[in-house]
Amino acid sequence: MLRDTVAVRSLAERALGQAVAYLVTAMESPGVDIGPGYTVDLGIHQIILDTPVYFAFCEVYSGGAYKHHAPLVERRRDGTVMRTADVIREHGFEIDDELWQVDAADCGPCDDKVPDSH
Repeated sequence: MLRDTVAVRSLAERALGQAVAYLVTAMESPGVDIGPGYTVDLGIHQIILDTPVYFAFCEVYSGGAYKHHAPLVERRRDGTVMRTADVIREHGFEIDDELWQVDAADCGPCDDKVPDSH
């Protein structure tokens, strides 16, 4: 993340931490309508791009099934980001409220072209 998108180590670590919480929750909660804001999504993309790490996530948290990432181009502005933070918190993770609130009105949703994608 430091190389590609975020120039501050502390922000990169926070975004990656929330990305892990999001991915685990998404994989263990199939069919639940969740979506991150832009800042957390940067961390999610970084994990997905590190394919050995992402495949390991799928193995452990999705029962070995590959969890597709199929984002829409148009962002949703319907409260999904903060509802997602609540779902992740209910899943047992600590939420970095500042990272979720900064993009609260601008969700990066997933397309339905791939069932149960995130």
